[in-house]
This record gives sequence, C-alpha cells and structure tokens, in this order.
Amino acid sequence: MRYVRRKIFVSGVSILSLLLFTSFIKQRFDKELPPLTHTGENMMACKVNGRVIIAGQNITNASGVVNFSSSPDKDILYLSCEIPSPHYEIELSIDYDDTLGVYPIISSYPYFGYFWDYTHSISSNDSNQFQPDITHPGTVTVTYNDGSIIAGTFAMEGVNRQGKVVHITDGRFDIMAH
Repeated sequence: MRYVRRKIFVSGVSILSLLLFTSFIKQRFDKELPPLTHTGENMMACKVNGRVIIAGQNITNASGVVNFSSSPDKDILYLSCEIPSPHYEIELSIDYDDTLGVYPIISSYPYFGYFWDYTHSISSNDSNQFQPDITHPGTVTVTYNDGSIIAGTFAMEGVNRQGKVVHITDGRFDIMAH
C-alpha cells in the first residue's frame, strides 16, 4: 500500500512539474511579435532565424533596452536594441531624409547594419558579428513620422566572416523621437 501511495505521489509531482515547466517554456520562448504600432512604445522586435525577440520599455514579454538617435546635420537615423537573454544586439543606421519610405541598410560608415550574437562568447575573430552585404541585403521601412514618433519595419540578412548567415525578419520599431 505504501509503495502504491509513493508511486502515485511521485507520478503526481512529476506531472505537476512537467505542466509548470511546459507553461514556463511557453511563456518564456513562445512570444508573439507585438503589433505594428505608431504610438511611441519605445520598442523594437523581430525574428532572428525564426525566434521572436522583443526589446522595449512598454511591451509585455520584452527584455532589453532600445536606443534611438538622429542627426539632423548628417541625415542619420540610428536604431539599436540589446536583449540580455538570448544576448543579442541589433544596430541599424540609415541615410534618412525624414520622409516615409524604404531605405537600404548599407555597409558604408556612418550607415550600417549589425547583428551581434553574444550567446556563446564575445569573439575576437568577429564570428559573432553579422552584417548585410551585396548578397545579403537589408532594409528599413519608415511608415510613420510625425516629428515626435517614428515607426516602421526592418529586415536583413547578415553574414559573418566565416560565411554563416543570420536571417532577421518581421522587424518592427515604434520610437519616441527626441
């Protein structure tokens, strides 16, 4: 009898643990991208090789911070976010003329696109740095700009020096302009 109770107890604890672990995994890793907005959410989000990442101050399930700056004298729009888990960083700098439209991500300073993957280590041989190039393009599409809020979408492929490619898709941003 004691053996049967112990077996039932162990089975019950195992099932309960599995259910809790499954709900944790779903909440932690099955994020959905936030909707496209233009309300000043201070948010960047995208899929990195199909995995949703979200950075922002006002978004549920977001982790990480978003930075925004513009330079009126050089027509630069700079967006970046850093996500602590997984440890990713995305930086986008485009030649922006304050109009709505599609802007290429080019690799010519001061305009650039970077994806940094620090999940394994910080590498001295740039294996964790991915950039677009001629065969791996990227774009930022500005869909809203009222002078105080700028919003849009982005996508890019980046390649590292070893030829590994990262796919950044379904990107979106909604930033309060300074």
